[in-house]
Amino acid sequence: MAKKKKVDFNLASEVFEDASLADTFQKEPIQKTVVKLENLKTNPYQPRIQMNKDNIQELANSIQQNGLLQPITVLNNHDNSFTIVFGHRRAAAYEYLGKEAIEANILNSIENNNLVISPIVENLQRKDMEPIETAMALNKVIKMGVSKTQEDLAKLLGISQSRISKLLTILKLDDNLLDNISKNKYKDVTVLAALNKVPTQDQLQIFEKIKFLSRFEALEEIKNLLNKKDVVVKRVIKGNNSIKVNTKGLDAQTKEKVYSYIKQIENILN
Repeated sequence: MAKKKKVDFNLASEVFEDASLADTFQKEPIQKTVVKLENLKTNPYQPRIQMNKDNIQELANSIQQNGLLQPITVLNNHDNSFTIVFGHRRAAAYEYLGKEAIEANILNSIENNNLVISPIVENLQRKDMEPIETAMALNKVIKMGVSKTQEDLAKLLGISQSRISKLLTILKLDDNLLDNISKNKYKDVTVLAALNKVPTQDQLQIFEKIKFLSRFEALEEIKNLLNKKDVVVKRVIKGNNSIKVNTKGLDAQTKEKVYSYIKQIENILN
C-alpha cells in the first residue's frame, strides 16, 4: 500500500486562504482554466514588501510533492493579461519550479474596493507575513477611503477591531525599532502594540531584551519596566495666597532641609 503523502502547513494553508472568498466578489460562476505565468500581473494593492525566498522554496517543494491543491484566483483584464487576486505565493512557487502555466479561477469583474481588500485578506492568514506590512496595508486602505474607520474595516475583513487597532499602533513605534522588528521577523502583534507604552528612547533597548521571550514574559517585562520608571512628583504647589511643599517620599535629612528653608522664608516674610 502506497504511503500517503503528508501535506504540510505551507500547502494546506493555501487551500483555506481563498476558498470561498472569491465567491463574495462575484455572483456568477467562476471560470477555471490554465493561465501562463508570463500573462500574470501582481495586484497593485498587494501589501507584501518582499516574499521570503525560503518560504517560497518550501511551498514550491510542497507543490512539487503534492500538486496544487487550490488554483490561484485572478481577474481577467480582457487584454490577454490577468491580475492576481489570491495566490501570489503559489504563482511565485510555480515560477521557482520553472513552470510556464498555473491553474486559475478567473473573475471577469471585481469592484476596485475588493481588489484592494483581497490581498489583505490573503496575507492576514500567511504565517510569514510581517505585521508591519499588514499594518501598512491597513493604513493604506483607510487613507484611500475604502474604509473610513477601523470599525468598518474590521467588518469588511472579518477580524476584530482591536486587532486592527493593535496593527495600526505598530506604525507609531520608533523607526529604528521598526527596522529591527523586520530584520528579526518578529510577529507578535500584542507585544509590539504594548511597546508603544514605553518611551520612544527606550523602545529599541527593551525590544532587544524581550524579542526571544514568550508573549507572557515579554508583556511582564514591559509592565515591570513601566513600573520602575521614576514618577515625577509635583513638590511645590502654588495657590493664590499660599505655597505648599509636598515632602512625601523624601528621606529624613532632605525633609529637615526643606523645613529649614521654609522656616527661613517665614522669618523673611514676618
